[in-house]
Amino acid sequence: MSVKNDLVDILGKEAVLDDEETRAQYSCDQSLVQSRTPDVIAYAETVTQVQDIVRYANKSCTPIVPFSSGLNLHGAAIPRQGGILLNLSRMNKILTIDDDNWFVVIEPGVTFQQLQDELNRYQLRAMLPFGAPPPRSALTSWVERDPALASASFEYGNDLLMDTEIVLPDGELFKTGLWSAGGKPGSHMGPVRSMLYRFWTAAQGTMGIITKACFKVEHLPAARKIIAFSFSSLEDVMGPMYEIQRKEIGLECFALNRFNLASMFCKEWQVPDTFPAQAVESRQFETLRKELPPWAMIICLNGGPELPEEKIAYEEEALQEIGSRLGLSAYSLNGNEQLLLDDMLRPWNILKKFCYRGSIHDVAFKSPLKRVTEMERIVSSAAEKQGYPEDDIGAYILPIERGRAVHCEFDFHCAPAEKETVRTLWLETSEKLIDEGAFFDRPYGAWAEMMYSRTGEYTHKLKELKAELDPNSILNPGHLCF
Repeated sequence: MSVKNDLVDILGKEAVLDDEETRAQYSCDQSLVQSRTPDVIAYAETVTQVQDIVRYANKSCTPIVPFSSGLNLHGAAIPRQGGILLNLSRMNKILTIDDDNWFVVIEPGVTFQQLQDELNRYQLRAMLPFGAPPPRSALTSWVERDPALASASFEYGNDLLMDTEIVLPDGELFKTGLWSAGGKPGSHMGPVRSMLYRFWTAAQGTMGIITKACFKVEHLPAARKIIAFSFSSLEDVMGPMYEIQRKEIGLECFALNRFNLASMFCKEWQVPDTFPAQAVESRQFETLRKELPPWAMIICLNGGPELPEEKIAYEEEALQEIGSRLGLSAYSLNGNEQLLLDDMLRPWNILKKFCYRGSIHDVAFKSPLKRVTEMERIVSSAAEKQGYPEDDIGAYILPIERGRAVHCEFDFHCAPAEKETVRTLWLETSEKLIDEGAFFDRPYGAWAEMMYSRTGEYTHKLKELKAELDPNSILNPGHLCF
C-alpha cells in the first residue's frame, strides 16, 4: 500500500492529493528557504483525523508537516524531507466567542479576516500583528509569536495565547491551561495560570500540532484618535518613545520610516492577494517617500466602553506635555487619519510594500530600547557594504511590554534578478545583528542555525526533549535545531 492509499483509508479520496501541480504549490514560498516538494497533501477536518494521521506517520516513519494558510512567508511549512503535508485549512471553526470574559477559541484554519469580521458582531476586536495578511491563520500567527500591534495585556507583553489543545507526535491529545484540568478554556488569570504552552510556540510544528487555542480579545474602542510626530532620525524617536511608554499613553504606539509610510499612503498600490506579488511602478510612491519625514511615530488613543472621551482627553493632555517638554514636531497626516484608524483594527495596508519589488526578506528581532539605533546602524552598514540603497529599506519599530523591549523589522526588497545579492545581504545582516545581541525569537530558516549554534546547552536540552516526544522525528523534520 502507498502512503496515498493509506491516507485515503483515513480521510477519504477527496481529501488526499498527490498530483504534480498541487504538490508544487506547497514546495516553496517567498522566503529564501530552498524549495522541497511534499509527497502527498492530506486535508484534515477534525481533531480525530489529525490524531489518526499522526499515528499513521509515526507507525510508518513518514515525515509530516502541519500547514494552515501558507502565509508564514518564512519557510516554516516547506517540507524539507518530503512526506505528508497536513493541510489544516478546513478546520476553520470559531468555536467560542466569550464577550463577558473577552476570549475566543478557534481552530487553525480560521483567518484574521474571518475572525475580525465575526468579532465585530460582538463589538470585540482581535489584536492583530502589523502586516499579517488577511487570509493568514490567526492561530498560527499568534503561536508563531507574530507581535500584535497592540496588546490586550501589557503585563504579558504582546502574548495573547491562553489555553491550547495539541496533538503530540504519538497522536495523543494534550491540553494546557484550564483545559488540562478538565475545565473550560479561558480565564481572567490569563497565561499566568499555565506557562507550559510556551514550549509549543515558535516551534513550527516540530513538537506537536495545535488543533485548538484560546486567545484574548478586547472590546472595540468607543472612541479613538490618531496623533503623529515626525523625526529626522530613528535616534530622535527613541527618547520620546520611552517617555510615552513609561506613562502608558496610547494602546498602539509604533514608528515607521518614510518607505513604509509611503507604502501605506500610496493609492496607486493595492494589498496583494499572493506573495511574492507583482511589482508595480508608482510615481505617487516615489513622490511620497521624498516628501514624507524620515521617521514618524504613530500613537492611537483609545477610549473604552466607559467614559471614552474623558480617557482620550487625559491621555492627549499627557502626550502634549511630553511633546512640549521634548520639543516634538507634530506631523499632519494630510487626510490619512482614517486610513491609519482603520489599520489599527485591520493592519493590512502596509502589505502594499510588496508592490515595490515583489518580495521582501525582512530581518525581524527583539532589542532593548536603548540599543535600537545601534541595531539600525548595523543594518545600514551591511546594506552599504553590499551596495543596497538605504532608501529602499523599510523599517518598523514596535515597543512591547511598555518599552521593556522593542520589536524591530527591517525589510530588504527583492526583484527576482536580485535574489542572490539580497540573500547575501540578509544572511550577513542577520549574523552581525545576532553577534551584537539582537534576539531572533522566531528562528526561521537560516536564523535557526545562527541562534541555536550559540546556545549549546539549551539546544542540547531541546534535542533531548524532541527525542523523548518524537523519537521517530516525524514532525516537520529539518526545522529549528532538529
